[in-house]
Amino acid sequence: MNEEKKCNKYEGFFVFQDEGKFSEHLEKCPDCQKEHEQYIKISKLVKEVAPIYLKKRQKDRFNSIKKLACCFIAFIGITAFTGYKVYDNYNIQVNYAQDSYLSTMGLPIDEYGFLEI
Repeated sequence: MNEEKKCNKYEGFFVFQDEGKFSEHLEKCPDCQKEHEQYIKISKLVKEVAPIYLKKRQKDRFNSIKKLACCFIAFIGITAFTGYKVYDNYNIQVNYAQDSYLSTMGLPIDEYGFLEI
């Protein structure tokens, strides 16, 4: 049997050779011509689908933002209408001059609790 060897130089020429040598090889080699035509068809399909994919991706991103906004609004609504106060656990304590650390040491202090010199 006489088996014909298929040319497998397409990728090598496409990547490593200049455009002139690549075109020369394509003119002479029917296997590479066929492979090149397949890549051109795939490229056209990708270019057709790209805008649709980008539009879907933008829509998905917008939906994610809407979900995040809904969660934020729900959180605000729950905390506002249930009477839960976020700052209940924090007690603000005001230190007066007579309670200051300097006064416990017996040092002279002014009305604000600072060391009097």
